[in-house]
Amino acid sequence: MFTLLNWFDDRLAQVEKILLIILTFALVTLLIAQVFLRYVLNSPLFWAEEVAVQVFVAISFFGVSYLIYQKQLVVIDFITLILPTSLRLVIECVFQIISLLTLLVMLVLTFQWITEPMVQNELSPTTQLPRWYNYSVLMFALGAMSFHQLKHCFKSLSGLFRGGKS
Repeated sequence: MFTLLNWFDDRLAQVEKILLIILTFALVTLLIAQVFLRYVLNSPLFWAEEVAVQVFVAISFFGVSYLIYQKQLVVIDFITLILPTSLRLVIECVFQIISLLTLLVMLVLTFQWITEPMVQNELSPTTQLPRWYNYSVLMFALGAMSFHQLKHCFKSLSGLFRGGKS
């Protein structure tokens, strides 16, 4: 089961990486086009700033998810590094579980918020698209973060039960 979980986690990370590359390219292209149209042709895209912000937010959330996959988030671990290995593994497992539970709570709350009728009817000022399209990026990113964190939890727990040999 752990092999299957790792395989799905790796595929999800590949999709995130490709998505991040595409979104970054789209953001750069949009901003270059906006600068060219605004300052050279004196005809700016009225919707470019709003779309650029939405793309940047998507890059940020999926970027954090990819960082969770790679275990490259900033951590302050000087205290845990001086602890014995067995205690360090227990603390790591506890923090992994707390992180997973926090992400799952945020995912549920985000879903509840997005499905509220008031949010469903809200329109974007310039593009006139429903705002819940933009907000759903948060829900998908939190789902990906939760999945990556679940894999890390299983890995930490298996390392704990194997006596530090993960």
